[in-house]
Amino acid sequence: MEDNLKLKETLNSFFPEANYSEKSIASGLESGDIINSTASLANCLQSALHDESLVEVELGGLTRLFFCRILDHPPELQEEEMDSDMDLSEEEYVKGAYLSQSDHVIITPLEPAIGNCTICSTPQVLIRILTSRAAIEFCCFFHEKTRIKNMPVLSCSFPIVARQVKGAREYRAKIPKEMQFDVQVTRTTTNDTFSTRPMDMSINGACFYDPAEKKSDLQLDETIQLKILANNETIVSLDAHIRHITRLRDAKGLQYVFGVQFDLASQELATDIEKLVAGIQRMRLRELSDIADEFGVDLGQW
Repeated sequence: MEDNLKLKETLNSFFPEANYSEKSIASGLESGDIINSTASLANCLQSALHDESLVEVELGGLTRLFFCRILDHPPELQEEEMDSDMDLSEEEYVKGAYLSQSDHVIITPLEPAIGNCTICSTPQVLIRILTSRAAIEFCCFFHEKTRIKNMPVLSCSFPIVARQVKGAREYRAKIPKEMQFDVQVTRTTTNDTFSTRPMDMSINGACFYDPAEKKSDLQLDETIQLKILANNETIVSLDAHIRHITRLRDAKGLQYVFGVQFDLASQELATDIEKLVAGIQRMRLRELSDIADEFGVDLGQW
């Protein structure tokens, strides 16, 4: 009974508009739309870790979105282990296994960076992972800012509960590592041209890496012309509009990316994009299958 009350209190605190009752919670648990099994919660988080997914974060009741990635937290070396020729703890450790202990979740610092100040005064942290079928929203709380192997990170509590929201976002297929696209971008305002590569793509838009890396002079709502090439052959050419310019943090440091909305001027063009995205998704599923085989993580819904 106490667990049920805590579940209801947590869900209504994070999602007050849903007004969860004991009956709706029981129904959600039965359908799988509400997840409170620690094993299932850990598996979802491990999937996002292995996939290196970009994760959305909301703080308290704020509507502003922040972004991060879920990180691993392998066991720290003891002095005697550091002096030895063979580190057994790291050899035995499986990537993401710390999440199975249901103790905490490690994430990168938030972008935009103001979120790393806001999180200290707004400890309620909603972590949202987007999959091909739903958004999974995890109810967590901020613990502390810390460092892992001298890298600044944020530590949050392991989620008490999560919910699935089907059809919450348009799914964007992450570009597989083996699938290399060259994208030529022409800015219509200056006629400047640069080459880049996509991070992900959907039937209506894409996210590209800014080749300027740690700075960007791109403008919101700017119109650009895209030429997508594979093996030096043009697959599709189309216009697009820049909808966001975001600074992200990954293992290599800071990197700007920009999201675009395609201008699908004809049904033929829309069909070409749909075929391209379908091909990306097929190769991505094969890549996820390899990850699942290697780490034993259920990526079937990803």
